[in-house]
Amino acid sequence: MSVRIAIVGHGRVGSAFARSFVRAGADVLGFMGREDARAAAAASSLGAGAALTAGDLVRAHCVVFAVGDGALVDAVAAAVAGGVRRCSLWLHTSGSHGLSVFEPAHALGVRTGSLHPLAPFPGSLDAAEIAGAPAVCQGGPRSRSLLARLCRMLELEPIFCEEHDRALYHAACAIAANGAAALHGLAEDVLLRAGGMSAANASRIVGALMSAAVAGAQRHGASASLSGPVRRGDAETVATHRGRLSEAAPDALATYDALMARAARMAEQEGLAPARLRAVLQALSRSGETWPS
Repeated sequence: MSVRIAIVGHGRVGSAFARSFVRAGADVLGFMGREDARAAAAASSLGAGAALTAGDLVRAHCVVFAVGDGALVDAVAAAVAGGVRRCSLWLHTSGSHGLSVFEPAHALGVRTGSLHPLAPFPGSLDAAEIAGAPAVCQGGPRSRSLLARLCRMLELEPIFCEEHDRALYHAACAIAANGAAALHGLAEDVLLRAGGMSAANASRIVGALMSAAVAGAQRHGASASLSGPVRRGDAETVATHRGRLSEAAPDALATYDALMARAARMAEQEGLAPARLRAVLQALSRSGETWPS
């Protein structure tokens, strides 16, 4: 039987999900949002469904809340006001919220869950670009089979987990995704300040290095895959880096110091001699911070 899906929110995540659901053969009823005109435009772009009201959600087997974290509580309240379909599944895509946000609906017999896709959603995203990414899912026994089915439709790999510290989890995701994007941009900028290459080549170099580093960390563990001057305990090179950064790219210096200090502690786990570790940390201490001895 085709799954009838309604989507609350018509931004990047909701629109990308809708395209994948349609491609997988689901019956997407449309979008509910704060502005009917924008919901209608999203449905028109999708080529399926229409602008929905809260009352329309009772027709859906699954209601996906793909709204901003700050809007989720109000979106759930508005949806409950339109009535609920008992045993339907309501899920959100937020990394910050647990399932308690659905308590008003759960009390009326709705199954609840969350499906947080671990993939970036740029404005130009095509639905196929999220294929193969993991999705952290949460839900009771009555929700899991449908959550798994939805992940298959989205071509995501489900990772089911119990309740956890959402703020800490989301911070880790932000470090991995937003932090990586910011680091990529910073490294490109420093390369360009070094001169002698085009922006395209700078991007290619940084991308190759970051991809190789991530692949190595996944295969061998982050500490075991570490290489470079910090791993060797080459304090002189670290000091040279800091000197040139302070002159040519001072905005990158604090990030360099923080990352290299973390790398030094990882190197210690891999057997870096104490004297070399101290020398690296002393080179980094020129930033004015005191690193643990």
